[in-house]
Amino acid sequence: MSAVPAFDVFVIHHYFDEWLHVPAMRLREAGVAVIWDKDDDISANRRGSVAFRSYGGRRGMRRAFARSAELARASSLMTTPSEHLAQRYRDEGVEFVEVIENYLAPEQLKPQRQRHPGVVIGITAAREHQHDIAKLRIDKVLQRVLEAHDGVRVMSFGCALDLPPGRYANESHVPIEQLVAREQQFDIGLAPLVDSAFNRARSNVKLKEYAAAGAMWLASPIGPYVGMGEAQGGMLVDDHAWQQVLEELIVDYRRRVELMKRARAWAPSQSIEHAAGSWEAAFVGALRRAQMG
Repeated sequence: MSAVPAFDVFVIHHYFDEWLHVPAMRLREAGVAVIWDKDDDISANRRGSVAFRSYGGRRGMRRAFARSAELARASSLMTTPSEHLAQRYRDEGVEFVEVIENYLAPEQLKPQRQRHPGVVIGITAAREHQHDIAKLRIDKVLQRVLEAHDGVRVMSFGCALDLPPGRYANESHVPIEQLVAREQQFDIGLAPLVDSAFNRARSNVKLKEYAAAGAMWLASPIGPYVGMGEAQGGMLVDDHAWQQVLEELIVDYRRRVELMKRARAWAPSQSIEHAAGSWEAAFVGALRRAQMG
């Protein structure tokens, strides 16, 4: 490295290209703390998924995970949003791994909900969740709910559901900075997950976004959602119970509204401002190790 860096900490997010290895090592040699932040278990993408194909199949995913673990070992610190993913990297010989959840931006905590008739059930799901939706038969559950209750509508952002138009609307893409504002149309937000290695490593930020939007939530008792519940404004739902729980909440207005209130009360505690101390401590520890060589 030809010049002394003007910063103390260098954070690498998302998937990296091989060229990052050399600059990362040179930064460490210059006393800069390099932090590798990873949200997903790239070794566990489901066969047939978009990510599976983009990595070049099972062999490509293994290579990508091996490179990720290599960078994590070469960094001053690795951060992940889940204990499951942190342990995956510890098992690969990564000594310094810290779990810091994903949090909300302060501007997402200003709900401006408008009154609307009936009940809106919403789901935000990127393409990797198409398998979860199909496996748990969420389309069929929602179809039966729509048939049984005239005042219910369904909205989805991302994945399209197999539902008839009229009382169902889908938007394939919503910019992430607009997501919580758009979710303010939801009364009940859904977060269905099948039990898989990939899902056990995920973040719980989707429930925080629903809560910030003023919606109560229903989620699978998998990975990041285990241990969450009414105190956070929602309920965990077993695979076979989605229709039953939705039917009960649609009929029980007071129960639904109470959970929405709890969600709104919980959301401000999930602002990134409340996590600043955790990140600062992580940065200071990583910088101390970098300077010690």
